[in-house]
Amino acid sequence: MDNGGALSEFDLIASYLRPLAIDENAFQLMDDAAILSAPAGYDLVVTKDLLVADVHFFADDPPDLIAQKAIRANVSDLVAKGAKPYRYSLGLGFPEPPTPVFMERFTAGLKQDQELYEIGLIGGDTTRAPGGLVVSVTAYGLCESGRMVTRLGAKPGDSFYVTGTLGDAALGLIARTDKRPFQSCDAADVTHVLKSYLLPDPPAKAAAIIADYASAAMDVSDGVFGDLGHICLASNVTATIYEELLPLSVPVQRILAKCPALRKQALSGGDDYQCLMTVSPAKEDLMAAAFEAEGVQITRIGLLGSARDDGSEPVRVMTQGSLKDRPAGYQHF
Repeated sequence: MDNGGALSEFDLIASYLRPLAIDENAFQLMDDAAILSAPAGYDLVVTKDLLVADVHFFADDPPDLIAQKAIRANVSDLVAKGAKPYRYSLGLGFPEPPTPVFMERFTAGLKQDQELYEIGLIGGDTTRAPGGLVVSVTAYGLCESGRMVTRLGAKPGDSFYVTGTLGDAALGLIARTDKRPFQSCDAADVTHVLKSYLLPDPPAKAAAIIADYASAAMDVSDGVFGDLGHICLASNVTATIYEELLPLSVPVQRILAKCPALRKQALSGGDDYQCLMTVSPAKEDLMAAAFEAEGVQITRIGLLGSARDDGSEPVRVMTQGSLKDRPAGYQHF
């Protein structure tokens, strides 16, 4: 965090956060609470992500990108529920009083994503956090009443799909800490994965399509293998995932061609913030056409089966016809 010219808590709110409170029911952040209600015929979908310095981002990452990552981690959760982002509240814990330079950049990132996702700040809190910067976002989305997509609706025979590409952010995290494994790689490819780690790109256009067609869904934040396991456990199904079908961007393909030892980390790492969804055979073609019309890439990566009673792993990973151990996803502790 920048040195020089620290802000008081009330100056921080008045000068930097209040201009982001566009909803009149946020009372310009001058009250202890706000009013939030869903329009007629809609449900409020609520999610929360907590980002901690040197766990989810590095303390010296650009402040605007830290702010945007916090917003986008929540947007991906809402999109996977079939909900359109609507409002959010913000909790900030600072290891030391922030400076105007830090807050200018941080709130510029918030403002940019508020405009991008049509989401507005309605309140929050600030405090001291001696261990390092903490950014906590509670996000609220809107979906038609009774149509939120959960993890519990997947059925044997469903296929499962993922949006976008996988592994970019995981490689970016490795490059952020140590560029030596990438010495033989093109600089542009390394720049691509670094950007993917710093600034995820959740598929906001996918929300309505997921609501229309998916039987179950969640975002991919802790790695596709681990997150698919969550759906299997919630829906009491098993899954076979075909590793060769996993969508990889061209930069990731080129990096892995030169650095094959990074493949496991790329495929099992987190921070993709894409959407994983299951769909019945009767709806697959309609869903694929809807995604194509919106210009959102999706890839079929496997098939669901019936639950097994022997307590075995619910997710099988096949590579070129051979069974392999499922890599673990990211675990917080």
